[in-house]
Amino acid sequence: MTPIGQLARAAVVAAACASAAAPAAARPLSAEARRGRAAMQRAECTRCHDVTDPAGDGRGVSPAPRGRHCVGCHTWILSTRGDADAIARHRHRYPDWDRYLESIEHFTRLPDLGTIARRVRPEFLRAFLDAPFDLRPHLDESMVPVQLSARDKDAVVAYLRELAGDQAVPRGAPAAPEPSAARVAAGRAAFERAGCASCHVVGNERFGADYTPALYAAMKSRALLAPNLRHVRARIPRDVLVRYIADPQAVDPRSTMPRLDLPAGDIEQIADYLLSGDADVPAPPAPLRAGDVAVLDRPVGFDEVYARVFGRICVHCHMNADANGGDGGPGNTGGLGFAGAGLDLETYAGMRRGALRGGRRVSVLDPGPDGSPPLLLQSLLRRHAEAAARDARPVYGDAAIVARPAGDRPGMPLGLPPLPPRDLQLVKTWLAQGAPGPRRAASR
Repeated sequence: MTPIGQLARAAVVAAACASAAAPAAARPLSAEARRGRAAMQRAECTRCHDVTDPAGDGRGVSPAPRGRHCVGCHTWILSTRGDADAIARHRHRYPDWDRYLESIEHFTRLPDLGTIARRVRPEFLRAFLDAPFDLRPHLDESMVPVQLSARDKDAVVAYLRELAGDQAVPRGAPAAPEPSAARVAAGRAAFERAGCASCHVVGNERFGADYTPALYAAMKSRALLAPNLRHVRARIPRDVLVRYIADPQAVDPRSTMPRLDLPAGDIEQIADYLLSGDADVPAPPAPLRAGDVAVLDRPVGFDEVYARVFGRICVHCHMNADANGGDGGPGNTGGLGFAGAGLDLETYAGMRRGALRGGRRVSVLDPGPDGSPPLLLQSLLRRHAEAAARDARPVYGDAAIVARPAGDRPGMPLGLPPLPPRDLQLVKTWLAQGAPGPRRAASR
């Protein structure tokens, strides 16, 4: 063979090898999935969640910049705890850094949505977008009402299923047959024997004297994302559940559930137990109402309310836009799919300006013309009503779920637990005393 022929043959072989070694082209998203991806971007889902592509093909949703990513920002701030040099550096640029370190306790870890369709029924995902509720009793945060059309919600589910690829739970997966009482009892025993109840609850079932609220509080950081398994029958088909119990990471590589190497018979029985039907739970508790909150018999000033409530919680979504590069947060300039209410709760002047309703400013601090409570207090009480209906299901506090009424204005703080009664008392008392301003005019 001539040198030219050898070169030609070498080129052919090299091209063949390169072709064989090259990774397969990324599977393109369908038009429906692209619409769903765009909808998640508009709703800013990645301000809280990661939406990564399990195939590594770059089809996920890019995370929000750290300054707009709740989890990313909070974990960054908390990473400086105990590091005096880092705290000093950041304090120089952010004078409130110490307050951040003291007040941040939420939005530090939330589920990655990129693999969720590998184990959850698409029908459940779609229903959850319409009517989210508390699935994880150790997680204080709640899913915010998604500001998307029905068409876009359908597309979001299609997108998540395409990210899951061939492992996506099929539509219309059959419900598991009702197991015998003997198998359910055996499965419950296997569930407890395997230690599953150390992280998971099943409604309000008790698994022995050792499983106390104190135990779950101690396990909170480890079990933070462990769901209430009362809802398994609606969420996960039996075949997926069996595979997931056997090897969680084989189904979802981002799962934090440990592989327990259980006997196959125990796995089957545990699946029978979890799929045996909805656990009995009571009706939801009555929500806290304005009349249930007493006014304190002492003066309450702005500085006290700001330190306890506004500066610790409300400013995350209601920032002073002028001091934050034009971004006032979802409750002021908009975000998370919300148009924004134009309400600045970082400054007293902003509070006095009030919120935008129908293109005009309305007071959030003064009672309504009909004597109704100030809008600020109403929004805080609405959050209590939401929590009672669907958003607060702590360990051994599970209850029936009541869906959000259509068009209902969300309560505050958005996505967080309602204010405890003692903080509501502070706010109500401050409002009742005329919502006086800070002692030093320049302090806020």
